[in-house]
Amino acid sequence: MLSLPGTYALIFSASRKGKLSIGKIGTLELKPGFYIYVGSAFGPGGLKARISHHCRKAARPHWHIDHLASALALKEIWYTCDPIHREHQWATMIANIRGGSLPLAGFGSSDCRCKSHLFFRNARPSIKSFRRKIYGRIENHAKIILEKIGPSSK
Repeated sequence: MLSLPGTYALIFSASRKGKLSIGKIGTLELKPGFYIYVGSAFGPGGLKARISHHCRKAARPHWHIDHLASALALKEIWYTCDPIHREHQWATMIANIRGGSLPLAGFGSSDCRCKSHLFFRNARPSIKSFRRKIYGRIENHAKIILEKIGPSSK
């Protein structure tokens, strides 16, 4: 993982139903499947610092994603070191994937016009399909890299 700025998607899995309080925006009704969170890292330390933060259990949750990251298993990270802010393009693309849903409006998107930056799918999302859609619709998009997490990420 590089200390460069960029955009990322965190792919989490949930194995059972439950409820998760997400600060002021409400309660997330968890169900078995995959949760995809889209974010960007254009501050100090870039992608490495931001994603490292999300990989740790937050003692004091600051962002909406801190609540989710403490409760679910992180399986994959998709990222690009593209210097252009791609967060909203990625969120729009993921929101339009057939078979997905928006589990909690306003999640991770309190500073933009997106309905949410968190998405749910029953099946594991495909990086291959995502890359094909991104590269087919966005000119000059930098390479999208996949990083698998843990031994059970296969």
